[in-house]
Amino acid sequence: MRFVRESMYKFIKDPGDIRIGEVIKRGWVSGDVGILGVPWDGAVGTRPGSRLAPARVRSWLYSSPYIFSNVSIVDLGDVDVVVGDHNETWRRVEETVSEALGLVRELIVIGGDSTSSYAAFRGLRKAVNDGLAYVLLDAHPDVRVITEGLTSGQVVRWIRSVDPNAYIAIIGVRTYSNAPYLFDEARKLGITVYTIDQVDSMGINAVVSEIVSNTNNRVVHLSINLDVVDPAFAPGVNSPSPGGFTSREVIRLVRELSIRLRPRVFDIVEVTPPFDVNDVTSMLASAIIVNAIWISKT
Repeated sequence: MRFVRESMYKFIKDPGDIRIGEVIKRGWVSGDVGILGVPWDGAVGTRPGSRLAPARVRSWLYSSPYIFSNVSIVDLGDVDVVVGDHNETWRRVEETVSEALGLVRELIVIGGDSTSSYAAFRGLRKAVNDGLAYVLLDAHPDVRVITEGLTSGQVVRWIRSVDPNAYIAIIGVRTYSNAPYLFDEARKLGITVYTIDQVDSMGINAVVSEIVSNTNNRVVHLSINLDVVDPAFAPGVNSPSPGGFTSREVIRLVRELSIRLRPRVFDIVEVTPPFDVNDVTSMLASAIIVNAIWISKT
């Protein structure tokens, strides 16, 4: 007699403890929530390796308890990226995201570097066309002006060029980790920046309420670059910056924003497994994704 396990997602034989990996559907099919990976880090200027994040984050996500009520989750697979060709990769992400939004109510994109978020926004723009908002949690404003080369530090500048009328807000930026001119650039581009000190002064609830008011019923793309979290809680990121959110704070922030904004696209980027410690960053990314699923909570 062979002894074969039916589930690879749990070891304790508790039939009442259902894990996400046991109920998730796989393939290009419809559902409430879709999971799409973008294994790409071709624009990283510091610590590479975020191309490995979709697989690593999934491993923790699918071993997490299924806490939802009648929410169908679909793993749509990974975008077929092209190593060495960022434009073609971004085009493929754009096309895939646009098509995936016809299958699911909320699309969760696991990057990859933060250009995954830029390409995903292009896909949302293609599907919706107008009336968009891009809300980002990030330690950096990502509006660099460079003389040559490719860097993910320009992502928000590119998003502004995709949609000049979109409402854009960034939460958690560190003044001491960014060149001063970047804040001037953000103002010129009409981007609202909440520094980590401002969040401390206002409080998370006030920041969330203000952003909800300013989005004014727009279709929302909510993005989190995990460097917004303090490296004590998320060491495995591309560009760590001390003084960020705790795990508890960022989970709360994502949960509140997701419930109130109901994003069509949620992405998580810059998880960098080769620099992680005991998988704590991938575990946090998994917990954030679970809390970003708003469908059963509204």
